[in-house]
Amino acid sequence: MSTHLYHSQRLGREHLAEIAAHGFQIVEVMAVRTHFDFHNPATVADLLQWLAEARLELHGLHVPADAAEEDADHAVFVARQIPMRVVTLQVARPKEAARQLDRLAGLAEPLGVRVAVDSNSQGLSPVGSLVHFVEGLEHPIGISLDFDQARRDGDLIDAIEAVSEHLVSALVPLESRIDWPAALTTVQKVGYEGPLIFDSGSRAGSPITKALLQQARTARERFEKLLCTYI
Repeated sequence: MSTHLYHSQRLGREHLAEIAAHGFQIVEVMAVRTHFDFHNPATVADLLQWLAEARLELHGLHVPADAAEEDADHAVFVARQIPMRVVTLQVARPKEAARQLDRLAGLAEPLGVRVAVDSNSQGLSPVGSLVHFVEGLEHPIGISLDFDQARRDGDLIDAIEAVSEHLVSALVPLESRIDWPAALTTVQKVGYEGPLIFDSGSRAGSPITKALLQQARTARERFEKLLCTYI
């Protein structure tokens, strides 16, 4: 589950407890300092404790397009305190970002972290352009695929297959016209073993939040049944 759900609030223990209470085991945290001050080691230590209390695993951090270059560095350095798999960057200017991505990959590799590019990044659509971009970089850079955006841009199945060698994170919507049996079959076929991260958007408010988490839990249970059917 993405903490984008609480994007307008300061991330706290209660938010992670609420996610865990709905049966989720993995979270992706939005790297926005008003939400989670990942520059502050004490705040990162708090997150480590809250994750342990909720028995949640940190998949990674998501750095938005308007973030400063130093924000991406600090997002990677969170792995010095909390084990995680991926730092995803939403790229604003691909040509300028290429240098930053290669540098970040060098910082991330010793920490066991993969750097990935958000498929919603400006100037990297359709998905073939994104694949060409990451394959042209010096270091191995992953792709975080937004399933709903890929569907709107063309064919989701083709997109999953196109990014398969670079797919390290998958963002899935709660509401969509996606053909989930076909999409999940393709996910298994290409050998993706990472989590499907639900992103409900930043619609804050306790009653709404609980309803969205319940909706996400229902969707997850459906996915689990579909995946078990295909195994």
